[in-house]
Amino acid sequence: MMDKGRKRDRPGGVGAKGGDDKPASKRQQRKAAMAAKTPYFTPKPSSSIVGIDSPLDRIMPQKRIELIAELSESILEDPSTALTSSRTDVVPPTSKANTKGQDNDTNEKQYHKSQSKMNKLFELASLSTNGHDAHAARLAILSLLAIFQDILPSDRIRLPTEAEMNVRVSKEVKQTWDYERKLLQAYQRYLQLLEKTWEDGKFGHRGLSEQTGPPTTLAATSIIALSQLLQTSYLFNFRSNLIQIVVRQANNHSSDDVRLACCNALSVLFTKDVQGEATLEAVRRIAKMVKERHNQQGGRGIHPDVMNTWLSLPLRIHEDEAMAAKIAAQVKKKRAKKSQQDKDTQDIENEMKEGEATVDKLELAKNQADTLHAVTLTYFRILKVQDDADEQIDGKVSQLLPCALRGLAKFSHLIHLDAVVDLLEVLKKLLENGDQLSTDACVHCILCALKTLRGPGRDTIPVDMKQYLIPLYGLLPRIGIPTSEPSLPSTNGNGAQFSDEGKVIEEIIQCLDHAFLQRRELSSLRLAGFLKRLTSSSLHCVPTSSVPLLACTRQIASRYASSSSSKIGLMLENEEDVVAEGVFSPDAEDPEHSNSHATSLWELSLLRYHIHPKVAEQS
Repeated sequence: MMDKGRKRDRPGGVGAKGGDDKPASKRQQRKAAMAAKTPYFTPKPSSSIVGIDSPLDRIMPQKRIELIAELSESILEDPSTALTSSRTDVVPPTSKANTKGQDNDTNEKQYHKSQSKMNKLFELASLSTNGHDAHAARLAILSLLAIFQDILPSDRIRLPTEAEMNVRVSKEVKQTWDYERKLLQAYQRYLQLLEKTWEDGKFGHRGLSEQTGPPTTLAATSIIALSQLLQTSYLFNFRSNLIQIVVRQANNHSSDDVRLACCNALSVLFTKDVQGEATLEAVRRIAKMVKERHNQQGGRGIHPDVMNTWLSLPLRIHEDEAMAAKIAAQVKKKRAKKSQQDKDTQDIENEMKEGEATVDKLELAKNQADTLHAVTLTYFRILKVQDDADEQIDGKVSQLLPCALRGLAKFSHLIHLDAVVDLLEVLKKLLENGDQLSTDACVHCILCALKTLRGPGRDTIPVDMKQYLIPLYGLLPRIGIPTSEPSLPSTNGNGAQFSDEGKVIEEIIQCLDHAFLQRRELSSLRLAGFLKRLTSSSLHCVPTSSVPLLACTRQIASRYASSSSSKIGLMLENEEDVVAEGVFSPDAEDPEHSNSHATSLWELSLLRYHIHPKVAEQS
C-alpha cells in the first residue's frame, strides 16, 4: 500500500497524459523542451566562470590561458551581457539571536558585484594587470581581435544626441542605444590598449638604452591586430586612428613583419573599399609622409614597399571625367542647400544613405579623382627630386624612382594630356643620364614612356619613339651583369637577386612588346639592330633570362619576316655569307648605325648546343 501511495502522489512527467502516472521518457522531454522553445544554450553568468574575480597575479599561467578561452567563448555567445557587470544575491548567515517570531524583512539584502567579462579579458591583455605574463597578453589580444571582428557591425554607429535621449522611446530602443554605447567604449579601449602596447615595446625591452632595437613579440602582435582591424572594420568608427597608425608603421625599418603586415593591410583596403573614402584618406596620409620625409634633412627615407601599395588602387576614372563629376557634385550640393527646409531631415537622409549598400557614382568619381591627383602629384615630386642635379639625393630617395615610374606607367592613361607632355619631358631628361641610374630605374623609365604613348589620344603628341628606343638598345647588354648598386636589405635571402633580375627581364619584354609587337616598326635597320643585340645578350645571361629573350626574338622575327623590305631571312641563313656592304659596329649607340645587316645571327647556332634544354629549344 505504501508503494502504491507513493506512486500515486508522484507528479506526472512532462509528457504525461491526463491522470497517467507514467513518467515521460527522455525523448518526450526533449520534444517538450523544443515545443516550449527552450534555448539550446544558456550563457553562463560571470559568477559561474572560475577565476573571474581572482587576482590575476595569483593565478597560474595555465589557468590564465583557460580563463581567456572560457571568457572568449562566453563573450561570443552573448555579447550584450558580456559588456555589463553582473550582480548576484548573497544570503547572509542566519543569526542565532533571531527567534521564530522575529520579522525576517528587517535583514538587508547583500549583493556581490563582479566585473564584466570584457573588462576581465582587457586585464588579461595588459602586462600591468595580468602579472606580466607576455604569452597570456598575446593570446588575449588575439582573442579580442577575433571577438571584435565577429561582433562589430559593418557600418558606423552614431550615438544619440541629448535631444534624442529626452524623447520617450521603447525599451528595445534604449537597450540598443546602451549596447552600442558600451560596444564603442570597449572598441575604443581595445584600440588604446594596442597603441600603448606598441609604444611600450616598439624598440624592444625598456632596459635597452638605444632606441633602435626590433620590437617585442607582443608589440608586433598589437600592430598586426591593428592591421587586421583595418582590413575588416574600415567602415566602422575610429577609422582615422587605424589608418594613421598603420600608415606610420608601414614605413617601419626595424621589423619586416610589421612593415609587410601594414603594407598588406593597405593593399587590401585599396582593393575592398568600394566607395573610396577610406582609400582617399590613406593615400593622402602616405603622400603627406613622403613629402615630410623628403623635406627633412638627414631623415630616414621611405621604404619602397609603402609606395608599391598604390599599385593596388583600382582607379578607373579619367581626369577629365573626374572634373565633370566634381562639377556635378558641387551643383547637386548647392541645390540641396537651396531647397533645404529642415536640417534634421537632411541629416537623417544622409545617415540612411550611408547605411545603403549602393554606391554613389558621383561620390566615387570625386574620391577617385582626388586619389589620382594625390598619387600623381607624389610621383611627379619624386621625379622632380631625382631630376634636380643641384639637390643632394641619398640612396633612399633613389629607391623610390622605380616605384614612381611603375605607378605612372599604370595610371598614365588616366592623366590629363598636358601632364603627359610634362611627364615625357622629365623621362627624356632622366634617360639622358641613364648611366647614373640603376638598371631597374632605366627600364621603368622606358616602360613608363612607351605605355604613356600608347594611351588614347596620344597619337597627336609630337614625340619621336627613337629617343626611348635608343636607351633600350643600350640597356640590353647590362642584363644579367651584377652591379654594385645600393639596395635595401631584402627578406628573401639569396633568392632576392634572382627575383629582381626576373622582374627586370619581364619589364624589358614588355618594352619590346610595346615597341615592336603592338606597333609597326618601319625602320628595317633599327629592327635588325635589336634582333642582333637580343641574340648577343642571350649568350651571357642566365637561362631564366635567356629563354624569354630568345622567345621574344622569335616573335619579332616571325612578325617582320614576311615584309618585302626586311632582311631578317638573310640574317638567319645565307649561303654566300654576304648580307650587305660595310662592317658591323656592335658598339654603336644607335641601332640604325650598327649596320647589323652586314652580319648574321650566329649566336643562335651556338645556343643550340646550350647545356640548358629550354635555351637549346628556343634557339
